[in-house]
Amino acid sequence: MGEAADEAEARLEIARAQGRASVSFRERSGRYRWTVVLDEGKTSHGWAETEEDAWWFCKEAVSRPYRGTRHRKPRGLWTLPRPGHRP
Repeated sequence: MGEAADEAEARLEIARAQGRASVSFRERSGRYRWTVVLDEGKTSHGWAETEEDAWWFCKEAVSRPYRGTRHRKPRGLWTLPRPGHRP
């Protein structure tokens, strides 16, 4: 298969070899449609203006952290006000 420059490239090459990542040109819209089938059948897909951009989106989808899970960051560092404290 060849050697990849980094881990993200390697993941993309594996997905391409297994047929889980694809890019196709749609004449009707004049754009490229990219699709990646992730683990457990989850899919990511979208549109890009160039083929290179479409493969970049595929690479990002394959190497995305927390894929398949909902990960929420804390909404803020708010705490309850101290007793006797006025804003």
